[in-house]
Amino acid sequence: MASYSQGLLFAILACACVLSTLAARDLADDRSIVARHEQWMAKYGRVYSGIAEKAQRLEVFKANVAFIESVNAGTDKFWLEANQFADITDDEFRATHTGYKAPVGGNKGRKTGFRYANVSLDALPTSMDWRTKGAVTPIKDQGQCGCCWAFSTVASMEGIVKLSTGKLISLSEQELVDCDVDGMDQGCEGGLMDNAFEFIINNGGLTTEGNYPYTGTDGSCNSNKESNAAASIKGYEDVPANDEASLQKAVAAQPVSVAVDGGDNLFRFYKGGVLSGDCGTELDHGIAVVGYGVASDGTKYWVMKNSWGTSWGENGFIRMERDVADEQGLCGLAMQPSYPTA
Repeated sequence: MASYSQGLLFAILACACVLSTLAARDLADDRSIVARHEQWMAKYGRVYSGIAEKAQRLEVFKANVAFIESVNAGTDKFWLEANQFADITDDEFRATHTGYKAPVGGNKGRKTGFRYANVSLDALPTSMDWRTKGAVTPIKDQGQCGCCWAFSTVASMEGIVKLSTGKLISLSEQELVDCDVDGMDQGCEGGLMDNAFEFIINNGGLTTEGNYPYTGTDGSCNSNKESNAAASIKGYEDVPANDEASLQKAVAAQPVSVAVDGGDNLFRFYKGGVLSGDCGTELDHGIAVVGYGVASDGTKYWVMKNSWGTSWGENGFIRMERDVADEQGLCGLAMQPSYPTA
């Protein structure tokens, strides 16, 4: 009986010891994440309205960090980081940092020609980088304005203007935000690149970023600045949907606007490497393809210009896996590409 009681006592003591250890570990983990959150706040200059908001943001930060670390532990092709978006929810992020409006029914409603249809894939270079050819302006930052569509439009237009005139001109996204508001495009509330191309054609071009600088907010159209066009396009064409081979033909010739699921956490927290894996296809973000290549391990990739500043991704750019099994492309990148013509 005594031995039974002693055994029970030892079991209780052992259990208490384990629980105490787990509690201490949980406390240490909590202290660690609090410290990380404080460091993150200092790095990004984040200030909260009070204790309640800080506690709420800490919980969001903790969940996002757990996701990031779980992904990083399972892949060596790419990696994520707790970047400037780590303390906001998925819904908050999509509402403030994306802005692509998919056409009703998922189709653009118009058929265009595709001038690169008869180009042979065998004739294309194995890699292309329009940055090294002087056709890509420095990374810009849309801030908390859902006008990615304007940045995507401008990026591909800047490319074709360089190729047709020999001049790389940084053009005005704010002109689109303020002036292209009579249809589906509605400034910080979202828009569509094809519609923006239509506006630019009808408007006789776009002015420079220096003449009509970006403010990150909706404003009234400044007709005096708008009338001072610095570059123009003649038309635009859609790349055949869900066809990465056709997209490669177009990108070999010029930068191309595309839509992706930018709200997907793999994309949102991307830091480096070739993004791959299970990414969504809920198109909500406009970016531009400015090249393609092959990584040292043989992975084919696209080079994309984003509009979230240089601290995001690879100095503002992202490499995304190319020729994936899903015909829609990684994060839906092959679903709705288009480009301007000069």
